[in-house]
Amino acid sequence: MNLEQILAQQLDELNTMADILKQELEAVVARDHESLISVVESKVASLQSIQQRDQHIAKLIEQDGIDKAEYQPTINQINQVLADCKKQNDVNQVAANQSQIASQKLKNILFGKSHTGYDKTGKSFSLPNPIARGLKA
Repeated sequence: MNLEQILAQQLDELNTMADILKQELEAVVARDHESLISVVESKVASLQSIQQRDQHIAKLIEQDGIDKAEYQPTINQINQVLADCKKQNDVNQVAANQSQIASQKLKNILFGKSHTGYDKTGKSFSLPNPIARGLKA
C-alpha cells in the first residue's frame, strides 16, 4: 500500500471520528448513558486506529525519504479535520462538565443540601433549602 492510499484511509478515519464526536455530544446532551457508552467505545477504537496509521505514515516517510510536497493537499485536509475533531472534543468536554454540574445541583436540591449565598461584603453563607425543609423520608 502506498502513502497516498494510507493518507486517504487516515482522512476517512478522521471523518469517521468527527461523526463519532457529534454522536457523543448528542448522547451527552440527551443524557443517554447507554448510547454514550457505545459511542465512547467507538471513539476509543477509532483513536487507536488513527494512532497506529499515523505511526505507519511516519515510518514510511522516514524510511523511504518521501517528499511530502506532493501529498501536501491531502495532509492539509487531514490537519483541518484533525483540528475540527479537537475543537469538537473540547465542546463535548464542556457539555459533559455542565451536565455533571446540573445533575449535582439537582441532587443537592432533592436531598435538601443548603445553598450558598453571598452578603454585601462578598462573604459566603449557607441558605436553607426551602424545598426539602421539613421533609422526612
